[in-house]
Amino acid sequence: MTADTHYHLLVPTRSNHFNTCFYCGCIAATHDYAPPLQYLEFYLATREASEFLKIPVCNECHELVKPCKAGTLDERHKFAKTKLAKKYAKALSIYDMWTVDELAALDFSLRHSIEAGLKLGAETTERLNFFGFDYEAGGVSQQVQDSAPLHFEVFGESFDTFREALDFASKAYRIPKNALKEAFADNGNSFELAIQAIHQQVAEKEFNQQLKQQCAAFAKQHKQAVIFVHKQVERYLSENADMTITEALQHFYDTRVKPAAARR
Repeated sequence: MTADTHYHLLVPTRSNHFNTCFYCGCIAATHDYAPPLQYLEFYLATREASEFLKIPVCNECHELVKPCKAGTLDERHKFAKTKLAKKYAKALSIYDMWTVDELAALDFSLRHSIEAGLKLGAETTERLNFFGFDYEAGGVSQQVQDSAPLHFEVFGESFDTFREALDFASKAYRIPKNALKEAFADNGNSFELAIQAIHQQVAEKEFNQQLKQQCAAFAKQHKQAVIFVHKQVERYLSENADMTITEALQHFYDTRVKPAAARR
């Protein structure tokens, strides 16, 4: 049983896509099969979802999709994208984090390394954004719809790429790109929620530092145990959200320190 008997060659509708990898847009050098040739008998017997297509692909995508057992073009396309993104994750990270203008201050060796990462990251991003092309297979024409273009919002500012939005948000709100990128992923892929979360973390850190310093100074002044003062002030603050640290310490003095001193 030969492949030619069961598979239809995927042929681009437009000439500019001849010899183009359907998965990433690079030059096609071989073919992928949906479903894979080694699982042909399984798909014929079980009638699992499959399209029996012979797909032009580049050598790299051909290697990347070898572990994929899926029988449809869309599943294999997505698998290739996931593997590409994983393989070039470091270059993609450099591409997101750096701009050409930021390289001038670096020494030669680091600048050379970052420049290489930027170039590879840009090429990989272009490949990941390739959605395939219209094609004909077995006498049936298929149109491939581009995914809706992504837009990244940063408090009223709109950007077409994550990289541009990350660069703007980092500079506008003075947040390191690494921290902002992680917060973006942890907050529903929203720059606005990420920025708010980071600012909240900074505010809490500053508050805790102030709390520690003021409690320590109060304890020293009034000859109290620092841990005891800290715990009591934290309790007062938790019971009254409008109370300040200074007010909580005053309350501690009025209710604990002063009465104890009067009894001596």
